[in-house]
Amino acid sequence: MIHSIISQASTTTTAVTCSNCNLDTLCIPKGLGQSEVGELDLLVNKNNLRQKGEVIYQAGSPFKGLIALRSGSAKLLRIDLNGNELVVDFILPGEILGFDGLSSLIYNCTAIALETVNYCHLPVHKIERLAANTPGLNHILLQRSCDQFDSQIDKMMLSRRSAEERVACFILCISDRLRLRGYSEMEFRLSMSRVEIGNHLGIAHETVSRIIHLFQTQQLIEIKSRQLKIINKKELFNFYTTYSLNSTK
Repeated sequence: MIHSIISQASTTTTAVTCSNCNLDTLCIPKGLGQSEVGELDLLVNKNNLRQKGEVIYQAGSPFKGLIALRSGSAKLLRIDLNGNELVVDFILPGEILGFDGLSSLIYNCTAIALETVNYCHLPVHKIERLAANTPGLNHILLQRSCDQFDSQIDKMMLSRRSAEERVACFILCISDRLRLRGYSEMEFRLSMSRVEIGNHLGIAHETVSRIIHLFQTQQLIEIKSRQLKIINKKELFNFYTTYSLNSTK
């Protein structure tokens, strides 16, 4: 499913380590043994901060390692030959950035914070050290990379659907990702603009606004500012199928 963005708040009174992080089942530690997680904890640079609009890494810059978001959200951008900006992906807490530079050792995308983000950084030279001492790490990184590849396939398939279907799927993706992280799947705050949604989905932002208004009039969702509430998730899920059938009559 398409990656999407939500705003997450993270507060703690004790030091967060890889072993007690609430994202351990989503980030690199998942699948590692206790001793391996302990070694990872020693190698990771924690509590790196970026404010809204700040660059996390720049396209064309040397690959410096992998980044795991602990809180906040980010977007991945590519610039085409004509200078047009493309929102390639949105990143959630627990997800890993940097795979676009792992092969060529040059970042192919620019990562920008959509709000204040806190992230962990695993430098490239420490990845090599950790991989040498952690047999399961290569498999885990390969799995994370394949997950992102599958996401791009889903996005390509969705690009052939109607604009209404794309927006409905986008909202449902956010809901499902929240559910997996233990947050409310029915009410959440979007941290991206409608321009960014439209760019990512390949439709005009005016179309995004029209469809969101349509969903509200049909009492599928409710939006106040950027706070979105799903009123009828089942009908929202069925919406794009019904819309496709009706549009062919």
